[in-house]
Formats: sequence, structure tokens, C-alpha cells
Amino acid sequence: PAPALFSLDLIDTRGRDLRPLGSNGVCVLLSESQTDLSGPQRTHTSRLVRAVTGRDGLQAVARFDASFDPRFERLIIHTIRVIRGGVVREEARPEAFELMRREPHLERAMYDGRMTAHMVIPDVREGDIVDTSFSIVGEHPSLNGAFAWWFVLQWTTRVVETTCRVIAPASRRFLIRRFGGAAQPVITQRGDARVYSWTLRDVAPYEPEPFAPVWSAGYQAVEIGDAMTWSGVSDLFRDMYEGAVSEPMPADLAAEVDAIIARETNPGRRAVEGLRLVQRTLRYHSVAIGEGGFRPRPLPTIWSTRYGDCKDASVLLTAVLRRMGLDACCALVNVGMGDDLNNFIPGPRAFNHCIVRLRLNGADYWLDGTMPPQGGDLARLSQARLGWGLPLIPSADLRRIGQEEVLVVREAIERWTFPREVGRPARLECVTINRGWRADDTRRLVDNRDTRDLANAYREQFERDLDSPLLEVEPISVTDDMDANTVTVREVYDVARATTPITGGQRFLSHDDVVRANLPMIDAGRRREPIALGSPRKVLTRREFTFATPTNFSPWDERIRGPGGLEGHAKFEWLDNRRAVHTISLTIPRSLLPASEAEAYRAFFQRMVENGGVGFALQTQGGRFVSSNGGGGGVHWGWIVWLVIVGGIWMARCAGSV
Repeated sequence: PAPALFSLDLIDTRGRDLRPLGSNGVCVLLSESQTDLSGPQRTHTSRLVRAVTGRDGLQAVARFDASFDPRFERLIIHTIRVIRGGVVREEARPEAFELMRREPHLERAMYDGRMTAHMVIPDVREGDIVDTSFSIVGEHPSLNGAFAWWFVLQWTTRVVETTCRVIAPASRRFLIRRFGGAAQPVITQRGDARVYSWTLRDVAPYEPEPFAPVWSAGYQAVEIGDAMTWSGVSDLFRDMYEGAVSEPMPADLAAEVDAIIARETNPGRRAVEGLRLVQRTLRYHSVAIGEGGFRPRPLPTIWSTRYGDCKDASVLLTAVLRRMGLDACCALVNVGMGDDLNNFIPGPRAFNHCIVRLRLNGADYWLDGTMPPQGGDLARLSQARLGWGLPLIPSADLRRIGQEEVLVVREAIERWTFPREVGRPARLECVTINRGWRADDTRRLVDNRDTRDLANAYREQFERDLDSPLLEVEPISVTDDMDANTVTVREVYDVARATTPITGGQRFLSHDDVVRANLPMIDAGRRREPIALGSPRKVLTRREFTFATPTNFSPWDERIRGPGGLEGHAKFEWLDNRRAVHTISLTIPRSLLPASEAEAYRAFFQRMVENGGVGFALQTQGGRFVSSNGGGGGVHWGWIVWLVIVGGIWMARCAGSV
């Protein structure tokens, strides 16, 4: 049976048309969840009641799945019943279930050992109501009973009723954080226990907005947890990590570290070499079975197996840096939610990743041992910028992980040389300089691709952008400067269709590789959630044109400023009567814009689209390009307004791809 305080009474739907309340053939009548902390073991109970209002809903409703960790938890099925025309049929029989070990992150080399009880509910038809309920009893011992729960009250589909409650001893203190206008809990007393309840009925669905940060919750939701401090969370984990770090260092590992110490006298260079040692050696593999989800393995085990997860990589890196005489400790972070972490209720489940905090010359450096080998000295190394971190040290508190400088992460230089004769290919040399995290990404791509395959991939991307076949003139070359953390890629092609015919001449249009790749295109209308712009960065494209004949286009120089420090710069200038340069840059100094800046952002985006490339017309005569310096003829040959020619094409493409 279900817990005493958890009702399984049938829901009365007589006289109510459920079809308008559902979507995709399903009407959710009740979503109810309860966590009971008042007994000897934690018990979490759930109930889901759904009606099949269309044939498409059969697949979703006619199955049951519940996941649990058999080492610490018990799964109790209370009911799986089908109601048809007021007649109740119970289908929960032990022999009807299959126990499966499903590893949802298997392809990422992550194993958690959880089991899933699966059942196909027989004979479910349109119009049926399926009512399921189960409890999970027990909890992970590594968390020492610490409680935190984040639950949703307002879904993306309509739910007739959503109820969530917590039952706990009256002496237990909680902190509560509410999202999207969620109400305060209704608090009642039942004996020695206090009950915190939230109920929502017939609330309109909430559609999350695209390009919102992961942590943004405009819908109604609640976070509730024990009244802990961040220092208390650090204390909960610190002994686990320090115990692993303090294990005796294997002799061969010590020899490699000592060799770095002898080779490098600068502490910063030692730290970077130690980081690369861990990144080169350790293969990511996470076995979060039992206490492995929270407790790292001992140092000798990590080194001897040469694999591990983020906890193991951080233990290994901390031990290496400490042998070098550096101040290092493991630190907990949250990937995705990190920017909002300081607003979380302090608790052990606020984190999902572990890195290393290095303290050197009064500055903090945040290093991730699970990354592929990174380039750069300590000043130019791309650090783990994950919002906030919790060092596992005594009296710890959250520390802000500082924003990196706005680096030119990508600089593309295109050199176009146009022929005299119409129909002959134009020569294109493209040099792309990748810096910082962009260099790390490019380095990883180069390291894991055959050179020929890589060259084909680059060429095919250019062919799509230029809408023209390309002939490789020189083999692709890649130059890697590890100290500066730059990777430079050089390509040389003959472009078969660099220009296209127009009346009396040929037209050239450059493609946009700045706006489309770096600025999200948001919908019109009122914005409710912040706009995520990605890591702070600057990108730059410089196009150098050499024409076969003297040419005359009007130069321009336009600076475009937007909200939050966004800035674009588009410039076209002449070096002489045959050579011109077009540059466009985009600076994104912040990763987020508030929703209130949406209208200003759209205006900035539109102006960037208008200046996102260059287009011009070249006059021809007798199959050859001729001078367009003026002097005869009623047609003005020169620069073509980019918005008119390219804007519509670009926006149409974006509508289907961004």
C-alpha cells in the first residue's frame, strides 16, 4: 500500500470533456509527488494519472518505468491500474515487470548502476485512464541525510493538478526558493511532523524561450533544502577528497612530476605541465556505482588504471601540483547552472562536476583535468569558466570564477585575387587564426582527424558557403603554437564561380561568417527570459580584394553599438585603385543579456545583418572585366547595398537553421 498520508482515491472525471485539456493524445489529470523525512528512512512517493485522449497517446501512457539504485534504495509499486467506464483493473503483478540496467550515458563512458523496473501495461485503449504510483525508500549514505529537492509545478503541457509536498520533523529547518511566481507553501501540522504543500490546478502550459540560459526558470518551480551553509557542504566532501589525495604517490608518477620540477623553474609553467600530464594520461571513464558517485578513488588506483572521472582527475591533478609545492585543492562546480549557483540553496546536490583551484601569486586559476591537453601558458590557458566554485578547504565559501578577457578567438583573413577574363576561377587564400578555447577545440579536431579528411571537411564547408566548386591549389597546413595557444589553418583554392552574371557585368557576394555563427536570432515580441550569448569573445574577418582592373566602389566605416557592450565594426577601404579591404568584427563582452534588452538586441542584430558582408558589381565587356572608374555609360558600377542583395537570402536561411 501507499504511505498513510498519500491518497490513491480515484479521480472523478464524470461529465468532463478531457480532450481539450490534453496534447498529443494525452491528458495529465494528476502529477503528485511527496518526500517523507519523518520516518526511519527517506521515502519518496509519486503518482501519475493520465487519460488517453487520442491514439498518439497510447505509446506514452501504456508503459511504466521507475529507476532506483538497488544498493541503497528499495522500489515499491503501489498501483498500476486501468480505469475504463468506471471499472478499475489492477495490473501491478510482480511477474509483469522486467528489471533492466539502463545506462543512459553509456556512450559518454559514464555508468551509475541504477536499475529500471519496466512494464508494458496491457490492453490500454483510447478513453482509458491509467493511474500509477510507486515509492523509493532509502538514500545514498555519502550525503549523510542531507536533503534537497527541486520540482516543477508548471509544465510545457497542461496538467489538471500538480501537487508536491514535503513531510519532516517540525524541528528540521528548510530554505525555500521559488521560481516563476510559485506560491509560498501551505504549512500544516500532523503530529510531530510538519507538512509543506504546493498545489496548482489548471495552469496554462509554459513554453521555454529559445537561447535562454540553462538555469533560467520562468515557469513555476520550487527548490527546497536543508538550511545548510556552503562551508557545511565543503566539510561534507572534503575528507573524501583529501583522503584520496594524501595516499602515497606511485613511484613512476613521482618521477614524472620530479622531471617537470627539474625542467621548469617557473611555478606557472610547472602548473601547466602538470595539468597537461594529467590531461594526456587520464582517460575519462566514470563508474558512479555505490559511493563512486560522490567519493573519488585512491590516488594509486587512479594512476595505475589510467582512467577516471572528474573527481579522480581532480585528485590526481591536486596531488601533482602539491608535489610541485603549489597551493591546490579540489573544487566543486556546476556545468550549465554555474552562473546561478550563488542563488542556490546550499546543498551537496548543487554540483555536478569537479575541477582544481590553484592559488598562485594572489590569483585563482581553475583547471580541469578532464579536458584534452590544452595550450597556452598559465596566463593564456583557457580556464574552466563555470560561474562559481566551492573549494574543498576549511571554512569554504563560494568563489566567483572570474570572467576571462574578451579575446579574439577567431581571426579569418581571406585574400581574393580576381582574373581578367570572365569565367576563369578566382584565387582564394584563407588563413584562420584560432586562439584560446577555440584553439583548443581546433587542436582536438586536428588531432582526431586524418589530414585528408580534415581538408575535405574544410573545403566542403567553404563550397557550401560560397555556392561554388573549389579546387585545392595547395595542401591545407596547420601550425600549432602551444605557448601562445594559437592554431593557424591555411587553405588555398581556385573558386570556379566567384562571380555570377548580371546585366552588363558580374556580381560578387561574400558570405557572412560573423553574425550567423555568433549571434542568436530571437523571436519578435515580449521576452521573458535572459538571452544567452555564449562565452565572452571577439571574432574578426578581413577580406582583401585584388581586382584585375581599376575599380571604384564607395568606402564606408560603420560602428554598431548594442546593449550590454555588444559592438560591431564594418569597414570597407581602398589601398589603391585595384586593392581593397573589407573588415567586420563582433565583440561580445558578456555571456548574458537581460530580457529587458531584447528589443535593443534585435535592433543591433538587424544592423549587423545589414553589414555582415560585402557585395559589388564588376563591369564586363567582350568577356573581360573592364575598369569601373566611371566616365561613360549611364550605369553606376560599384558597391551594392548588402541588405538588399544578401539580407533576404540570409534571413531565409537563418529561419531554417538557427
